[in-house]
Amino acid sequence: MLMQHAPAVFDELTAELSALMAAGVLTPGRPTVYDLADGPKALAELEARSTVGKLVLRP
Repeated sequence: MLMQHAPAVFDELTAELSALMAAGVLTPGRPTVYDLADGPKALAELEARSTVGKLVLRP
């Protein structure tokens, strides 16, 4: 939404985030990894909103 309503601000923030990542100040988060057999547990945590970031199912 910010990109549509304030593209200049969005561009500024994107540039600042890119600079922080390039400098190593900000690093991407690591996903929480579940074995495929634990898929129901991962879905339950998503439904309970007890997760932060991305979840990955490993085959």
